[in-house]
Amino acid sequence: MGGVEVLTYDVIVVGAGPAGATAAHECTKMGLSALILEKEALPREKPCGGAVMYRALRLIDGKVPKHVVEQRIHGLRFLLPGGKVAEFRSNKLMGITVFRDRFDEFLARRAERAGAELIESARVTNVSVSQHSARVELADGREYRSEYLLGADGVNSVVSRALGLRPKRNDLLKVGLGMESDFYVGEEGVAKATDGNPSILEICPSENQICYGWIFPKKEHLAIGVAGSGVHMRDLRTKFDEFCRKTESRLGIPLNLEKRRTFFIGGDGLRSKNVTERAILIGDAAGFVDPMMGEGIAYAMQSAVCAVSVISKAIAEGRHDEEILSEYHRHCQDHFSSSFTFAGQVGSGGTPLAELILPRVSGHRLAGEVMAKVARGEISYSDIPYTVMKSLPRELPTIIKQVVRSRIGISN
Repeated sequence: MGGVEVLTYDVIVVGAGPAGATAAHECTKMGLSALILEKEALPREKPCGGAVMYRALRLIDGKVPKHVVEQRIHGLRFLLPGGKVAEFRSNKLMGITVFRDRFDEFLARRAERAGAELIESARVTNVSVSQHSARVELADGREYRSEYLLGADGVNSVVSRALGLRPKRNDLLKVGLGMESDFYVGEEGVAKATDGNPSILEICPSENQICYGWIFPKKEHLAIGVAGSGVHMRDLRTKFDEFCRKTESRLGIPLNLEKRRTFFIGGDGLRSKNVTERAILIGDAAGFVDPMMGEGIAYAMQSAVCAVSVISKAIAEGRHDEEILSEYHRHCQDHFSSSFTFAGQVGSGGTPLAELILPRVSGHRLAGEVMAKVARGEISYSDIPYTVMKSLPRELPTIIKQVVRSRIGISN
């Protein structure tokens, strides 16, 4: 090694996003030595709308510092292509909005305080695995080794490509594309844009395409963006600019663009190979993203928990082979499969299905509570029909009352 020091850890995590930071924290809970390698200095910019559902927060006991939280979210509003609006509210917390630079740094420092080692400005250029160890090489010549390796370095993962788990170029049939920006409008602008209620996320599905726009309120900004299937988003900038113009006109407030941010969205995670000897891909690197809403933070953090539990078992058995690490696939299937399958089926039905169903249940308390349960991770998408049927006897009088009131024009 020509005098270069080689340090060894139980687990090296490449990437300090939600997946990587959660994984490192889980390692420390298991008594494992963990090193996080982050290519940039924290805090660093991350393209993202910044909506974090409660199903992600519950993995960290719901504890997020006040300075990280922009808005507390209690509702979802769907602006459908035909002009109809469907809105769902709950007294329960559905999630929060954040700036990702602050949220990601909070998670990384949390892992560091728990005992993980964090090295910033550490750009990984190559990784490899052998019978003896996993090896990570940095651009500045430093090298680190570990028993296990977690690739948490996003859709353009160096780890996945170096280990032959993904092709060198992204396939637009398997990934999504997005563009977003945070528009400063001040607290008064946020209040005007949200009719005085900044606790609701707005989602705008596109007609006959697997893509959507969003408006997420923050304290003094509106996070606005578009995303969708790669094959439908080739004219990404045009779609983004048009969506921003329509939003500006609808809200009646000026939106001064400072910077567009473009990003890939992972996909097809459950049908992809995310494991090899000594190594596991997690989060966006593994392709775990909600196929209907494009949300990935909660799945990233849950995949990290799954990966570390598998590594802990492998260590207990003195193994590092692909067969034992493949239990990770089974864990992810258990956690994600039913939701991803249901969301994929609904998403493939396009906006006609949404326009048929959502306005009919808009405003109903039961619908709002079901949405909250999904956002909070208490049920999956596939549990929605059963949850509704189970709750109907109790909720039927209220539903009938709401229908009658709406038909005769009586407000609540």
